[in-house]
Amino acid sequence: MKKAVFLLTIIMLVSLGALTGCSLFGGNDTNTNTQESNEEVPKKEVETEEKEKDTKDKKVEELKNNEESKKESNSEYKEVNSNSNNGSDAKEGGSKTSESSSNSKSGGQENQVDWGSAWTRDINTDWAVIEITEQKEDTIKFNINSIHTDNAEAARGGYINVGDVKGTAKVSGNVATQTTDEMDNGCMVKMINHQSYIQVEPITDCSGGGGLGVYFEGKYKKGDIPATDWWKKESSGNGETGEPKEEPNQTTEKEQSTDDAEDATLEGTQTSLTREQAIQCVKEYLNLSLENMRYVDEGDTATGKYLIRVYQYQEATADSTEHEAPYGYFIVDPRTGEVTDVNND
Repeated sequence: MKKAVFLLTIIMLVSLGALTGCSLFGGNDTNTNTQESNEEVPKKEVETEEKEKDTKDKKVEELKNNEESKKESNSEYKEVNSNSNNGSDAKEGGSKTSESSSNSKSGGQENQVDWGSAWTRDINTDWAVIEITEQKEDTIKFNINSIHTDNAEAARGGYINVGDVKGTAKVSGNVATQTTDEMDNGCMVKMINHQSYIQVEPITDCSGGGGLGVYFEGKYKKGDIPATDWWKKESSGNGETGEPKEEPNQTTEKEQSTDDAEDATLEGTQTSLTREQAIQCVKEYLNLSLENMRYVDEGDTATGKYLIRVYQYQEATADSTEHEAPYGYFIVDPRTGEVTDVNND
């Protein structure tokens, strides 16, 4: 019995010890876990603080970097601006230099424009030539000779009008502007030099510079191109040119002998008009009441008739110099006295 109680007691103690040990053991675990959790909290806080600190440090470093980059960009911007300003100044200086050099070049070109010695308006009915008689640094002296005829038939008949312009021109670049008129006809022109040709433009009224239909403006090719005897040729029906062909004579020998006899009779009974009489015929034909009319004998035509030029002499006024106002050309047949107006022919 005692042994049983003793054993029971021991078993109870062991059980109690086991129970107590387990609780104690479990309490230690709990305490350990609690301690560990308590230790983990500050660790986490420390880690969080370190992370926040690292984040702040990074932000501060980024701000510093940004400020430094801004400073660098500002310094670079200033440097670029200063360089650009210097470049623009250099460009401006260069442009000024180039401008001055271009001006000097243009000034040199002004003196280098080749005015040559002769330029020709190569038109059959209106042939003209510019003669450069003297060229200085900024002036040239020139003479323009121009002719006009209506057509080949008129030219063959001697109906050719002429005119002249002569003077000094001021040269600026490739333009020469007439400043003096040595012909005293009031005609002033401007000449534009295009190297291969000269374009002549009138400044004043140049109708008094020559006969009827004569003009001076137009395009003049470089060089002296002689006038040809184009008027001696006329176009044939097949487009070829050559001497005028005579129509075949259809009269018989008997008719021809009769005509010759009649012509001989006329020549024997009729006297040819003198040049003074031819001029009188023109006066009577025109019957003009105008003052200062002039009648000039221009010689014979190709057919042996008289050519009379008529113009009105006009004295100098406040607006113009003295000049001739062309009226026209007239042909007088010395055998019949018949008067023909060239312009109405």
